[in-house]
Amino acid sequence: MAISPEHQIYSELFADAPDMAVGFLRDLGVEVPVYDRSELTSCDLGHVDPVERRSDVAILLRGKVGDDPFGTLMGIVVEVQRDEKERKRFTWPEYVAALRSKNECPVALLVICPRQHVADWYSRPISLGHPGFVLNPIVLGPERIPVITDPGEVGRFPTLGVLSAAAHGPADPEVIRALHSGLDSIDQETATKYIGYALHLLTDSNGQRALEELMMTDTYEYTSAWTESLRAEGRAEAKSESVLRVLEARGMSPDAAARERIGACRDLERLDVWFDRALSVDSVDGVFRD
Repeated sequence: MAISPEHQIYSELFADAPDMAVGFLRDLGVEVPVYDRSELTSCDLGHVDPVERRSDVAILLRGKVGDDPFGTLMGIVVEVQRDEKERKRFTWPEYVAALRSKNECPVALLVICPRQHVADWYSRPISLGHPGFVLNPIVLGPERIPVITDPGEVGRFPTLGVLSAAAHGPADPEVIRALHSGLDSIDQETATKYIGYALHLLTDSNGQRALEELMMTDTYEYTSAWTESLRAEGRAEAKSESVLRVLEARGMSPDAAARERIGACRDLERLDVWFDRALSVDSVDGVFRD
């Protein structure tokens, strides 16, 4: 299954700022050692399958261990989850154990869920079967992400500003204004990237519209091929989800093949046609007729 743009963006934010994961762990009550530097490590945990056997982001914290000034103090596996998938409750213990074995250090699992109900679902303990061997995922949902309304804080921690905008921007215009002003204080290339990320994560919300209105007043344009591709991808993804919701609301549940075909389509004109048909067809097959 292809990785969605939303999934990719959340992973990129934590890859850009590994220390952000440390901050969240500490806020959630995890004891993290004092360290000198954080670094990304290979997400490949020893298997070929890139979907089922590779974590989204893996981080190592380094500092003095014995005589080694840059020994490995701790590892962090960061996983992004948009939907409820029982399979992850089997693969996550493997990720933690593999990174621990490879680097011979303690490892924590941090799960990022853009939707609160998904975060609540993943918060359940994972019992591995051996007595006392239980993994309790450390889960970060929107409710745990700070509301940032200070542009100065966004300028210092732009990735956190994007997360705050995605979680709270649709309902709080002050968060959007802080993001816009704060990103204006960093270099344009980085600001352009994070504006693109925010626009995609805010797709079809009041937050997206508020951010676009602020961008119209800029003296330079926040745009790039990546930004535009993300926005187009976001519109297509939202439209395909609308087609599926209409069919289900009308009592027609698409099978796996139809769901995959609709979800994979990125042609906005075709999706518009399918949406219109979904309002009146008698069967799912009717959506695809020529």
